[in-house]
Amino acid sequence: MENLLMGAVLSKFRTITSFAKAMEWDRKKASRIINRHQKPTANDMEQMARLLDIRDAESFVRIFLPSVPTMWENN
Repeated sequence: MENLLMGAVLSKFRTITSFAKAMEWDRKKASRIINRHQKPTANDMEQMARLLDIRDAESFVRIFLPSVPTMWENN
């Protein structure tokens, strides 16, 4: 499964370290969330969406909830 969150983070911040600083997190937490080893809280997702300029519901679901099927997917 493609990691759209990692793509969004690295396209805007270039490194996990700079993303972590912008989020006011330590690098380990940022890495665990970006690599999908830890689930972000609802507040984390909201903060990341603002920081990554994710404004529409479809993009939000695709990036933060990749295991949730949507009506837009091809079966």
